[in-house]
Amino acid sequence: MSNFKDLITVKAVPDVLKGIALFPAAWTRLEPQSVTGDPTPGLEARVHDPLWALARQWQFAEFRGEDAGTPLAVEVQTASQRVTAWQPGDPAANAPTRLLPEHEPLDPSVEREPPVEPRLRQRAEAGALLVTALGEAGFDARQALVSACKLKFTKDAPRLFRTLARTTPDAELAAKNLEAGAPAWLEGAADEAVKAAQDWLEWYRRCVAPPIDDAPESWISERIEYRFSVRAGSGDEQRVFTAPLHEGGAIDWYSFDHAPDRRLDVDGGVQNDSTRPLMMMASPLRYAGMPADRLWQFEDGAVNLGKLEVQRYDLARLCFVEFAMIYGSDWFVAPVDVDAGSFVQVTELAYTTTFGDRFIVPAADDGARTGRFRLFEISRTDSDESLHGLFIAPTARGTLEGRALEEVLFLRDESANMAWAVETTVQAESGDPRSRRDEKPDDIPNVTRNAAAELQYFLATTVPRHWIPLVPVRTDGNGGFILRKGTMGDADDSLGQLLDPTPLNLKEEEIPREGVRVRRIPALARASDGSYLRWITRRVSVGRGEGSSGLAFDGVIR
Repeated sequence: MSNFKDLITVKAVPDVLKGIALFPAAWTRLEPQSVTGDPTPGLEARVHDPLWALARQWQFAEFRGEDAGTPLAVEVQTASQRVTAWQPGDPAANAPTRLLPEHEPLDPSVEREPPVEPRLRQRAEAGALLVTALGEAGFDARQALVSACKLKFTKDAPRLFRTLARTTPDAELAAKNLEAGAPAWLEGAADEAVKAAQDWLEWYRRCVAPPIDDAPESWISERIEYRFSVRAGSGDEQRVFTAPLHEGGAIDWYSFDHAPDRRLDVDGGVQNDSTRPLMMMASPLRYAGMPADRLWQFEDGAVNLGKLEVQRYDLARLCFVEFAMIYGSDWFVAPVDVDAGSFVQVTELAYTTTFGDRFIVPAADDGARTGRFRLFEISRTDSDESLHGLFIAPTARGTLEGRALEEVLFLRDESANMAWAVETTVQAESGDPRSRRDEKPDDIPNVTRNAAAELQYFLATTVPRHWIPLVPVRTDGNGGFILRKGTMGDADDSLGQLLDPTPLNLKEEEIPREGVRVRRIPALARASDGSYLRWITRRVSVGRGEGSSGLAFDGVIR
């Protein structure tokens, strides 16, 4: 058997081939190849049957077309109406119309809860900030503030606040002293310190504990949703948009309906209605995988539209493929800048071709077909039509949300044939959220048992205190009823703000079988001038399905 080493030879690479063998190629040249050696027929792209192609053009009436130029310049005329006023609550309630604060989005005004007494953590942190602000202004008022505005708490408060009460004043008491006049703890302070105290008071009432008159109610408890209206424009030219069902979160155009028969009049406010002419170059629409509009042009191989799996009922993909393969080169883009928080209409659209011809583009009309579909257009409350235009709601972008301060789960209990409001999380005295599942259960009452009996009768089982019953109450309708907050004992066991109103009524259809989850969440956003906006909002989402409280009546145990 021969040795394999004798079959392996090593040869030196010539200097001419070192650049190819040792380094990767920097470019590749593509050359056409032809069987006959002449690539001219292939470059000419000859048609085997030109008469057939001409017949197809005649069949589709392409000979009736005119020689037209390519769009070169686009002229757009827009009319803008700014949103300056809004109305909280249901339109039927006829609440007073309010001016929208300048530079502020709509979200805090709509979602902000009515003010309540601030909790211990809020009062302590804001009080410490007041002491710091006065200290930076050259005035030490810590001892006087602590003596005049002592932080009060109950015996069940966390031990942390017992320590803070020695060096931290109560911010709510300090704010009331400042609103009443010159407090004693501010005597002898310089003008700079007085201004610092007033700036702190303005911040405290705006971000921590707003006054009662400054927080209207848009929350509809019986429907578990927000309702409000906004006004764009003024006078006889105003347009009113109503939000009949808003579950919290981003406020966008699809939340509104146009109410042409309504008016929102309020004194004051600056109207910035304007008309803006725009001139721009027409830019062809481009996207990945677009078919090339030139004959000898390599297309993007990363997108293969021919491999799309499309069914007959998949209209979205069919429309996309038709647009990409047939009309892809016939679309142009004309970007138009619009004002934030406004209703914008395009009053005129025209373009100029490369031949110098100017054409006015009419509005698209599909009135001949049945049904209506308008993307980005708002429906009217008085007809099936829609309002032509684009509504840019004055909403906050990039809102930060914290953990839920309170959470209530509305669910149905088919075993007990009842509906429940389960308070899973509430705010403690400090202001921090705590779970009600950790509460000590009620003691089971002592029952005298007969040793000779095999079965023991019980009237009803016990239910945890954070399970609040929703009792059906008959209405004036034909067999209809509403759900009203009830009790399992002699007192109301609800502790949070979501279930605080008494009586609390809910529409029966608002609690489906999958349940509803409602949370109170702190939110933070920035206004257009860069200032911080803080408020507590409510979020509505789908529940976790049906639940079982274990409630049963007239039973026996062994």
